[in-house]
Amino acid sequence: MNMSLKRIVISGSPGGGKTSIVRELALKGYPIFEEYSRILIQQGQAEGKRNAFLADPLLFSDRLFEFRKAQFYHTAEPIPVTSTHVVFYDRGIHDIYAYLKAIGRHTPDWKTKVALFQYDLVFLVEPWEEIYQQDEQRLETFEQAQGYFPYIESAYKSNHKVVVVPKDSIVSRVSFIESYIQTFFV
Repeated sequence: MNMSLKRIVISGSPGGGKTSIVRELALKGYPIFEEYSRILIQQGQAEGKRNAFLADPLLFSDRLFEFRKAQFYHTAEPIPVTSTHVVFYDRGIHDIYAYLKAIGRHTPDWKTKVALFQYDLVFLVEPWEEIYQQDEQRLETFEQAQGYFPYIESAYKSNHKVVVVPKDSIVSRVSFIESYIQTFFV
């Protein structure tokens, strides 16, 4: 494997199993940058906003961008040194543009802003109704979650290598990702 650090995004449809995959990767010792949007949603809820993203999409996106940018440049958290030379991001910067586009609030400035950031590989999880669950921060219905997927896929496919993770057990999905990485970065 090429020894330079590889940035790998795990993204896709809300409720598609992304966070479970990321947690399993963390348990296996991979460095992970956590999703920050849930924290912003919790903060908004504490301020009386049921959905902080929809209440003020541009403010929410600006705050999320600053944090994800810090993650990208590794200033939000230090990356532990491992022999894998990969770091996983639970969603990436391009997700911000995708979500804004999905609700009709994107601007050319946002497209330009996110285009400055390049990941080495992007894994996407598709909508998966059998495992979908709403919770305190995942407020979308399954149908709404499905609607976000094409925007997320498009945001990354324009300038990244994108691989769809098959619907399977968490262990099998992580094994798929690890196998793909081993052959992709040779």
